[in-house]
Amino acid sequence: MTSLADSLLARIRKQRDLVQAMDEHCQSISARVTSRDGNVSAEVDGMGAMTGLWLGPGAHKLGADALAKLIVETAGAAAQVASARQQYLTEEFAQRMQELGQAPLTRWDGGSFEPERQ
Repeated sequence: MTSLADSLLARIRKQRDLVQAMDEHCQSISARVTSRDGNVSAEVDGMGAMTGLWLGPGAHKLGADALAKLIVETAGAAAQVASARQQYLTEEFAQRMQELGQAPLTRWDGGSFEPERQ
């Protein structure tokens, strides 16, 4: 038989595992976007920091200002994709954490204790 404390510790372990999984997923987020004309590809991490930049064979024909603008726009689009991925993970994490927090705990006699719902 499990005590209320055992049940609570099991919940805490599940919450810890969920936090660790969330951290691992957030650390692994990246997004790569290529401009419509194919001249620029930019890759960013989950924080939006550029981790890769590739220029197509015709990129040098754009001129410095146009190329710089295209790089910034493409990197910005990649950052938006990464941000959307991170937001999705955050929403999923919050929902699962809330479900864990509201799950009934088992008492030693097999009965259950339900935390207050907020």
